Amino acid sequence: MEARLEAHYQNRIYYFTVVDRKPAAITIAMYTTIYTFVQVGERWVNHGSNKMEMSGDLIAAVLVAAGIV
Repeated sequence: MEARLEAHYQNRIYYFTVVDRKPAAITIAMYTTIYTFVQVGERWVNHGSNKMEMSGDLIAAVLVAAGIV
């Protein structure tokens, strides 16, 4: 597992770690919840298996912090 990263969104800091990284998918752990995001065309979206959905803008902040975009 990688080091803890910070996503900055709406004057808040969200801490997370990258669990797995693939060319068109990334899985993170944020506050004991696992999220997987997949690339669909130019967009990154929540994977259907996520228990909770993350907003598109926060996904973008996570991807920036993880160095993907």
